[in-house]
Amino acid sequence: MKHWSAGRLALGSTARRRLLQSGGAALAALAAPAMLHAAQPAIQADTQPTLPSLGKGFNLAHWFEYERNQALTAEELRGLQQAGLDHVRLPLDPMACGWSPDRADQLVFLNELEQAVRMASDAGLTAIVDLHLRPDHKEAMQGNAQYEASVVTLWDRLARHFGAWPVASVAFELFNEPQFYGVQGLRWPGFQRRLLAAVRAHSHRHLVLLSGPKGGSLEALLALKPEPDTRAAYTFHFYDPFVFTHQALPWLDDRYTAAGARADVLYPARLHQGRPPRKLREHALAAREWSEFMAADWGAAAVRRQMDSAGAWARKQGVRVLCTEFGAIRAGVDPASRYRWLSDVRQALEANQLGWSVWEYTHIFGLTEQSTLTGQAGRRSLDAAAYAALGLRRPRA
Repeated sequence: MKHWSAGRLALGSTARRRLLQSGGAALAALAAPAMLHAAQPAIQADTQPTLPSLGKGFNLAHWFEYERNQALTAEELRGLQQAGLDHVRLPLDPMACGWSPDRADQLVFLNELEQAVRMASDAGLTAIVDLHLRPDHKEAMQGNAQYEASVVTLWDRLARHFGAWPVASVAFELFNEPQFYGVQGLRWPGFQRRLLAAVRAHSHRHLVLLSGPKGGSLEALLALKPEPDTRAAYTFHFYDPFVFTHQALPWLDDRYTAAGARADVLYPARLHQGRPPRKLREHALAAREWSEFMAADWGAAAVRRQMDSAGAWARKQGVRVLCTEFGAIRAGVDPASRYRWLSDVRQALEANQLGWSVWEYTHIFGLTEQSTLTGQAGRRSLDAAAYAALGLRRPRA
């Protein structure tokens, strides 16, 4: 779930092709940076520790990003492991934690991050440290040589710090939802390769998670050429159909999607036969998006087709693939529809042996009974329906 990439995901393939077809000379220039960094030598895994499975997990949003008001306790982390999770994803916005590109080697948040990773490890969970820059910061970074270099330095320092940690304790996700749309997409592989090299300078053992551009979408993943690194896995995010998962949200970019203009959208789509959703306001894209939603007959079969394509790509390339984000907004959404969607996505992922991380444990996409929007203290627990939807174990009374 991202405030900034939501609209981008709604861009049609025709629009993307037009962007890619524009400016032949520009294409060559943008591709050049990728050629400056030779492919990393294959990391041999036969003598390395077993990599964590990262089969089932939650995103622990807002702990190291945004307001930073959603820290978990050791007891909560143990409860997640006992429910059947094997990892948690820690979205890290370094600038929200006091880091600055001007002082790229000064990680003032490192002690706090280490404490969270250690708590997760003590609970039997692998922690994915996920670089999770804000949209405006990603926009400012893209194409800015100095800013990009500072992000490379950031990963150099993180990998140096955690490089001696057990492989089962921590994994590295280099960049959350990279944008790099249109012709800029040709620059992404070279930049990601630089980030990977920064990590591998200090750790040849840990799992590193890579992705395609275009918001880390499945479409971009399927067009990606894997790196020659046997201890790398690949990620994508899944929020389709957007008119359901992001319905009625006021902060979506209206240039790209009408999802925020409707409420009471149900899942699967066939429930809307003769039962239109509630229109909140007029939007130029609304009719087209609704027509596409109904024509695709969004339901378990449509979700399964998407995950089958990810599974087929993983098998063809001989790599591991994870869905590190999928989720649906909570407020005002029909609970039965929401949990049907979560269950369908989870089952389709598992059928293709793809690991998953739900967005998110708590907050507006959350699955906990206690609302924590204001960060109030108290014990949080998963919704009763979440256990069944995600195939988790309910705690004994």
